Amino acid sequence: MYTTSGETEVQRIIAFRDAAPTGMSGMPCGVCRETLMEFSEKNAQTEIMVDYAHRQTVTLGEIFPNWWGSVKTDA
Repeated sequence: MYTTSGETEVQRIIAFRDAAPTGMSGMPCGVCRETLMEFSEKNAQTEIMVDYAHRQTVTLGEIFPNWWGSVKTDA
């Protein structure tokens, strides 16, 4: 993912491998999910399509509910 335009908020994602989805879609990898949250905590509302055939989605916040970056720690 590139951010050359300066955009930091993502509304929707469809992830798949090798071919267009025919039923169940893929899921963004852990690094991608982490990067999306680092761009903006508003991305917790990003919809991820998990079942293309039935248009079922989950939010990034639902699959990543305890994101470590929202907790401030003393260094």
